[in-house]
Amino acid sequence: MTQEYFQFYDDRRMGIKTADGKIIIPAQYDFVSAISDGLFNVQSGHRVAYFDKNGDTYLPFDDKYESYGDFTEGLARVRKNERWGYINKRGNEVIPTQFHYAAGFSNEMAIVRNELGLHGAIDKEGNIIIGYKFKELRNFENGYAKFRDREAWGVINKEGSVIIEQQYSFIEIIDNENFIVQLKEGDHYKEGTLKIGNGVLWNHNLDDVNDFNRRQKAFLDECEALIEETYTEGCPCEYKRFRTFIEWNRPICFIDQELLFSVFSKRLMVLGNDELECPKCGTRYRQKWDQYSAFLWVLNVVIVGLGNFISKVAEVSATVPVALGFRGYNTDGLTEMYVQTDIGTVINYLKGV
Repeated sequence: MTQEYFQFYDDRRMGIKTADGKIIIPAQYDFVSAISDGLFNVQSGHRVAYFDKNGDTYLPFDDKYESYGDFTEGLARVRKNERWGYINKRGNEVIPTQFHYAAGFSNEMAIVRNELGLHGAIDKEGNIIIGYKFKELRNFENGYAKFRDREAWGVINKEGSVIIEQQYSFIEIIDNENFIVQLKEGDHYKEGTLKIGNGVLWNHNLDDVNDFNRRQKAFLDECEALIEETYTEGCPCEYKRFRTFIEWNRPICFIDQELLFSVFSKRLMVLGNDELECPKCGTRYRQKWDQYSAFLWVLNVVIVGLGNFISKVAEVSATVPVALGFRGYNTDGLTEMYVQTDIGTVINYLKGV
C-alpha cells in the first residue's frame, strides 16, 4: 500500500505528516511540496533542499539557483539568470540553464520554450527532439501531448506528428488509444470519445451545459430589454428591487446578478477605482471581484452614493426569484430567501410587477 503524505501548518510554517499523524518533516519551513519522484522540495527563505520520504536530507539547502522545481523521472528543473535547465538527484547540472521556460519531465520528455514564445520538447540529454513550433504545448501523457495556437486543441505523438487535428475545444488523454474530446459548434457543445482510427462516438454529457447556456443567453437578452425599457422612462436605479438585487454583496452571488450587472454596467460611466455612475440620475456603484477559493470568484456590487431620482417602491420580497441559480459559499439553507423560477418572473420582479 502506498504511503500518503499531507502538508500541514503550525504557526504559518509548513511540514509533512502521514495519514496516521506521524510527522515526517516538522512544520518549520516556508513551503514543502507534495512528494514527487520520492522527494520533497523544501523551501526556507531563498534556500531550497530536497528531503526523502523518511524526512532525511537528500540534497542540502542551497541557493545556487533562483528557482528549484520538483523531481520528475530523476531530474528537476532549475533557473539561473532567468534561464531554465535541469539537475539530477546528485545535484549536478546535467542540462545547462538555457531555456526561457522548461517543464518537468514526463514520458522521458520535457516541454521547453524559446525567446519567441514557441514551445518544443527535449530528451534527457537536452537535445531538441520536437522543434519550436507550438504556441502552447502540454506535457506528454501515454505518449501524446496536447497543443494549440488558437482556441482549438490537437494532439501530437512523441515524434511530433499530428495524430488529432487541431479542432477541439477540449481534449483529455485517457490512454494510448482513447481521448475525451469536446467540439463547439456555434453556441452548442458536443462531447465524445475519440479512438484513433475509429472516429468519435458522441454522447449526451453536455446536454445540461447546452441547456444552461441557452437559458443564460435568453436571460441576457431579457436584461438588455429591461435596461433599455427603464432608461426610456427614467433609469433602473429608481426601482428598489433592482437596487437590492444589484447590491447583493455577500459570500453568495446570483449568476443572475452578475449577468444583469454586466448588461447594466455598459450604460454606466466609468469613474475609476472600480466605481461606475448612472448617467441619468448619478447613482454610483462600486464593483469588486472577491476570490473565495482557487477557482471561485464572486462579484460584489455596492451602491456608494444614491442619485437624484424618485424611488419606485415595490418592497423587496421575502423570497427573491432567481432564474439561473446562485454560486458561492454557504448556499445551504437558502430556500427561505430564494426560489428557482423562470426568467419572466425575475424580470417582472425587478420591475415591481
